[in-house]
Amino acid sequence: MDFLNEFDPSSDDESTISTHKSPSYPIFSPNLNDKFWYRDVSKENQTATAITEIDLFRVADFHSSGDFEAAKEILTDLCENTKNNRTHEIMLIDSLLQCSVSKEGELSKSENDYCLRLLSEYESLLVDFGDQVQFLRTKALILAKSDKNIEFRHTMALLCQLCGSFDNWQLFESGAKFFNDVELYGLKMKMKKVLHYEIDRSRGFVKEKLEKKLKKIEGEEQVLAGKLKQNDIDSVLSSLNSNKEVFSSPESATSSVFRAHDSRSKNKLIPFADQPSVISDFFHRFPFLSY
Repeated sequence: MDFLNEFDPSSDDESTISTHKSPSYPIFSPNLNDKFWYRDVSKENQTATAITEIDLFRVADFHSSGDFEAAKEILTDLCENTKNNRTHEIMLIDSLLQCSVSKEGELSKSENDYCLRLLSEYESLLVDFGDQVQFLRTKALILAKSDKNIEFRHTMALLCQLCGSFDNWQLFESGAKFFNDVELYGLKMKMKKVLHYEIDRSRGFVKEKLEKKLKKIEGEEQVLAGKLKQNDIDSVLSSLNSNKEVFSSPESATSSVFRAHDSRSKNKLIPFADQPSVISDFFHRFPFLSY
């Protein structure tokens, strides 16, 4: 750092400094867009990428305002008339299904058939762990809006065996109509157990958010407990306590924690041929749930 000690600004050539021209820059002018610029912008003379971006902004806008049919119309056009890679195709199909999920009430027969066809296409595109987790989550939400009790249970079994995070266990609530009070009580107790695990390993606002969820679950659990006989409660608690699922070791935690770097893993994908045995194992571990 000796060169700093030797630096003397007064030694600069005065004539050089006085004749040196400052660079000339254009006056800065911010490029501000209206918040909803994509609503009226023309697609003429736009690149294919720009057109797709405009369409996707419009899809999000329609979805946010509750116009799911308009959103589906654009998404369908993108599926049918644009060249999509596998990942983009999954995104479009999942978005179409989310439009159906977001509608109030159960699905009509025609829309249910439409969703099942999309789910079949979706499943054929799965190649890794992250794809399958998202597929099962979306499938569960679709089935919850139908009368497919057994399929919903089996889908949730696969999802929670694949990744038993609280967010995934909580999806059981979307199909609450399929379960009796004993089953719902058992699910609340299991969710509480998973939440305690996640809270212990969280910090800051994430921990605070999880603690609020725990308080809500505990309140719901107490309401359900008031409806049950003591022997039903004891049976559920016994089955949960006898389940040797512990979270203390890294190996046992992998099924309970979704790690970003695992999302592209092909080894964690549950092959179709293995799914019946995986489902059976899940209900063996949680006998308070019937299937």
